[in-house]
Order: sequence, then C-alpha cells, then structure tokens
Amino acid sequence: MAIDLQPWLDGIDASMVFHPANAFVISCGTVTLDLGRGKVLLIWNRNLSIFQLPKGRRNIDEPMLNAALRETYEETGVRATPLELNIATRATLPTVDEEADGPPQKSPQITEGHLSTEFVGTCLYPDPQSDTKALKAVFFFVATADSAATRDNGTQETYEKLEASWVLISEVDQKLRFASEVAVVKKAVADVRKSGYTINNA
Repeated sequence: MAIDLQPWLDGIDASMVFHPANAFVISCGTVTLDLGRGKVLLIWNRNLSIFQLPKGRRNIDEPMLNAALRETYEETGVRATPLELNIATRATLPTVDEEADGPPQKSPQITEGHLSTEFVGTCLYPDPQSDTKALKAVFFFVATADSAATRDNGTQETYEKLEASWVLISEVDQKLRFASEVAVVKKAVADVRKSGYTINNA
C-alpha cells in the first residue's frame, strides 16, 4: 500500500519561509575564553550601556569563522584563536572513498565525536538596526586568547563606542544584557569541557 506523502509535503510547504538576501543579515561573533583565568571577552557598548558578545556583519564572500575573528579583533583589539571542539552539529563529515567496508552509510542527523571549529550556536531575531524588515542570524564560534596580553588600539570603526572587558565566566549571568548570549556562553563552556579542556576558576 502506497503511503500518501502529500500531507507531509504540504506541512513542509506551509512552514517554509523565503527571505531574499537583502532581508537576511548574517552576523558572526565569538565566545573568546581565557581558559587559564576562567574569563570571557565581552564588549561594553557605551551607546546602549550594556555588555554584549563581540560580533558583526559578514563581508561579501567572507567565511563565517573569518568574519567572527575579524569582528572580534575590530571591536576589541584582541587577536583570538579558534578552538577545536567536539561540537554536536548538523554539519556532515566530508565524504570518504568506500573500499571493502560495504556500501556507503547514511550520514547521521547529528554528528558528534569529531573536533572542529564549527559554530557553537546561533541567535535569531528581527534586525533592530535595519530600516527595512530583516531577519538577523548571529553565528557564534569558540576561540581563546590571553586576557593579560596588550590589546591593539585603533581597530574599531569610527562610529563604534565599544570597550573590551574580560569578565569572569561565573559572572556572565549578571553582565550580559541578553539571555540568548548567556546561553551561548554556557553552551561554549560546556563544549569546551566536553572536549577535554580545563577552565580554571569557572
């Protein structure tokens, strides 16, 4: 007996939403950690008087990880290094040639157990800075840096009024204004620990 796929396909059709490129903002940022001191890099936004994670819009044709590191550097003067983690992700492993092990296996829906620099999570919301209706997606990557190192000056855009601040990881609940960014930091810390790294004082 044939299965009627039309209700399932109709459900997909009803839930699918098209966003043209000019109505969808891709932003990238980092959760940059100093593992030895148990700190996370935040920015103090003087225009809004709030703490946030460093992030910003991706340039045309720029890989998202590159954009995250560039924006972190521009907003804070900190050169962060991406951290390879065991992140549960919907990304698939590269295809390898199958030899005598039998037919190709279907990729799992969630890939785990492989070190990568995949994004740790994303925040979705209407872009509050857009003059026209636009959906914003911020992709966050995990990185490391030395909180005691001297930061570079003059890296921000002229209109930005941001101050880099290293905060104890245990204090992010009280510091970060947005709950979703708190969730991003907690997810990053959990993945760091799951991957075998030690975070002091956290």
